[in-house]
Amino acid sequence: MTAQPAVQPTQSRAAFISGVAFFGFSLLFFAYLSWQLVNWVQDQQSAPISQVKLYGNFQHLDAPVLQQRLQQEYVGNFFSVNVDQVQQFLHQQHWVYQVAVRKQWPDTLVVVVTEQQPAAIWNAEQLINKKGEVFNAPLEQLQAALPILHGPVGTEQDALNMFSNMQQLLQLHDFSVRKVWLTERFAWRLELSDGLLLQLGRDDTLKRLQRFVDLYPTMQQHNAAGMAEVDLRYDTGIAVRYVTTETKRKT
Repeated sequence: MTAQPAVQPTQSRAAFISGVAFFGFSLLFFAYLSWQLVNWVQDQQSAPISQVKLYGNFQHLDAPVLQQRLQQEYVGNFFSVNVDQVQQFLHQQHWVYQVAVRKQWPDTLVVVVTEQQPAAIWNAEQLINKKGEVFNAPLEQLQAALPILHGPVGTEQDALNMFSNMQQLLQLHDFSVRKVWLTERFAWRLELSDGLLLQLGRDDTLKRLQRFVDLYPTMQQHNAAGMAEVDLRYDTGIAVRYVTTETKRKT
């Protein structure tokens, strides 16, 4: 019987050495990749934001001035620019309602601004948007004349809703509301565009306003141009104060 040569230990040793060599090469390769990645990240961290793109439908905001301020304040390192800080800065600006800020690779800051949409002046100092929310902005920057609403704190939405209802009713008869007051006792008073004051009280406000509309043709026959105030707080009839006599006549 012929003996087989002992080759198995030699082959195993060669395979082991090859495996160790491959493992060592792999470690070196991944170390090289890691080093390259670290260098790439460091390079990118020093990459500056070179431009700001500002989007929005601007009516009250001065877009070029705002963009210039953003350039001055936040153009710089791409990774160090804090989006939350940019949003906070924008929310501090007059006329800004909502903002969206994002970074756009490789060097751009994209800003989208939604302006406030003023619906009325509130207590002669603030503004109310179309959702009934109060905000502060320079009144002299208004692009159009707005109605003026007055009322206690917290009644902004009620005042805006009542104004809208009154305006819809009166516009059907060629009247226009200029001012609306809600008193501390929750009584309503309004001023028309021609300066005529209407006292409406607390209850049945729109019914009383409809009574004014119905009786106005009759009032026109009695010196309509001289009417200063119409008191509709009576269950029946009205009282009229005239500019010339400063006396009230009940109809």
